[in-house]
Amino acid sequence: MTISARSRWAIPLVVIVVVAIGLAVSQAWWRDTPLTRSDYVGTIDVSADDARLYREVAFEWHVSSAAGDFKGTDKAYVRVDPSGERTVICGWLRQDKAGASIRASRWLSDAHLTIGALSISATFIAPVQAQPGDGLNAGCAGLYDNLKPSAQAPLSLDGPAVPE
Repeated sequence: MTISARSRWAIPLVVIVVVAIGLAVSQAWWRDTPLTRSDYVGTIDVSADDARLYREVAFEWHVSSAAGDFKGTDKAYVRVDPSGERTVICGWLRQDKAGASIRASRWLSDAHLTIGALSISATFIAPVQAQPGDGLNAGCAGLYDNLKPSAQAPLSLDGPAVPE
């Protein structure tokens, strides 16, 4: 039985395709939304009136350490403002749960904020202890590429478990 020249190339090609698909799945390349380009642009004072423009975004965090795995839930407050020359997204996380809030902040440092179909790093979300109108400063990020998501686009936070 002889193998044609075409068949000799088909078998290694199939093996390469299977390995490439396995690598893509193992690295979660198909599930991860590419991050939208953004940068930290500073903080903004949040008055009691301005706080009404921020939306609550509930999330579940997971932190691993030598002392064990910790999970919890928290809420960040986020505002999307596409009205300027550049879209600005601002947010804060209340530090009102002692160690759990610190762990939630740590988780946010590796998490992504999804805004409709866009995904950006959530590192701009500032951990705060103040109340709106009482010295609260939200962290802000600006989007590149002239992207203008709706101010009412669905918001969610997600990310992997992170080391403490």
